[in-house]
Amino acid sequence: MTNDAQQADRAGIYCKLVLTTFFWGGTFVAARFAVHEAPPFFAASCRFAIAAVVLMALVARQAQRRGEAVPVPRSLREVLGLFFLGLTGIFCYNAFFFSGLKLTGAANGSLIVAINPLLTAVLSAWWLRERIRPLQGAGLAVSLAGVGVIVTRGDPGVLRTLTFNHGDLLLLGAPLSWAAYSILGKRAMGTFSPLVATAYAALSGTLLLIPAAALEALGGAGPHHFSILGWVAILQLALLGTVAGFVWWYEGVQALGASRAALFVNLVPLFGTLLAALLLGERLGWPQLWGGMLVIAGVCGGTVRLKTG
Repeated sequence: MTNDAQQADRAGIYCKLVLTTFFWGGTFVAARFAVHEAPPFFAASCRFAIAAVVLMALVARQAQRRGEAVPVPRSLREVLGLFFLGLTGIFCYNAFFFSGLKLTGAANGSLIVAINPLLTAVLSAWWLRERIRPLQGAGLAVSLAGVGVIVTRGDPGVLRTLTFNHGDLLLLGAPLSWAAYSILGKRAMGTFSPLVATAYAALSGTLLLIPAAALEALGGAGPHHFSILGWVAILQLALLGTVAGFVWWYEGVQALGASRAALFVNLVPLFGTLLAALLLGERLGWPQLWGGMLVIAGVCGGTVRLKTG
């Protein structure tokens, strides 16, 4: 592959990762509509059940076009690898995220989930022996600072008033789960494509979420149905946040490595803030704008070295 072709391929990966974080920023808005109408595990089950059906259909269509059989795990190790993708990135992430938010505030939650890229970079360096270059580390620090400005709305005093409880400990499991999902996915893609790995992850995650939703219903968690707006939110979560987002995320992990791709996750709170202001009428001030600029500068600075790498 020529240097120009490599740069074009990298540019395409960057665009997909930016769009992925845009979709994930939108999931916060969509999730507010969905969870307002039905319990969290029921909403998550609907989201990933739809995503699993669509993803498996895409896998089957791709195999048919190539005249091949649908890829299936052929050993216990491959079965367990795909199962743990669903366990970490889908079931555990959603369980920790929603359960933690029931016991703590949004500010604490945003700060804790914002350490996702840092955890992914550290665990990737330890587990996958991925090298964290100085420029990448600096970009990570700058983008995390931007996330902090967005979350605290430019007031450092907010940090002094935060108290931590059991909900915060539960929420810490969310970024840990996502870091594990990214690292395990890097290994799974030694055998399966990003599309196939994501499809089986969604399928196994759905099979784990459905019993949790059933227990939720037995516990009297509330009505289990959606309005038209609720279904629109679920479709956004399933088709954009999961089908497109998860596949493109693994393409980025495959091309750049888990720690480098994780830099882009810092764009999620930026897009979430902008979309909340646009769609929900939430106030957007200078702290969010300055924080957003820091996030973008950090992501760009942390990835610019890759063009010559």
